[in-house]
Amino acid sequence: MKKLTVALAGVLAFGLAGSAVADQYEDAIKYRQAAFTMVKGNFGPMGAMVKGERPFDAAAFAKFAENFAALAKMSDDGFIDGSDMGDTKAKPEVWEKRAEFDAKMKKFQELADKLAVAAKSGDLGAIKPQFGAAAKTCKACHDDFKNK
Repeated sequence: MKKLTVALAGVLAFGLAGSAVADQYEDAIKYRQAAFTMVKGNFGPMGAMVKGERPFDAAAFAKFAENFAALAKMSDDGFIDGSDMGDTKAKPEVWEKRAEFDAKMKKFQELADKLAVAAKSGDLGAIKPQFGAAAKTCKACHDDFKNK
């Protein structure tokens, strides 16, 4: 009976530990999805201003760009090892080609910072090229590392 109790306790402990690990991966997926939803929420209005679909508001653009840069720095935190399964659009290549993914994320973060700096100028002419460069990094990463 004592062996059965010990074995049952071990199975329960393993099950709970496995559940905690699964929760960790699910939390990472939810984290990165939330971060990218906020990235999109800030990038979209900037894009509308750059394209002339929305009136250019220098102060609002600068705030969106500041948020975008901060979120860019947080976005890769959700790509932990083991979070490649579940409800995610991340391709396996994120983990299979990790150095390439990390390099693209770093470039994304650098260009987001440059966009935030340009946005502080309030000069749409200076902002547009930085916005375009940041948009290209988003597309490049989506093309290689995100399922549609």
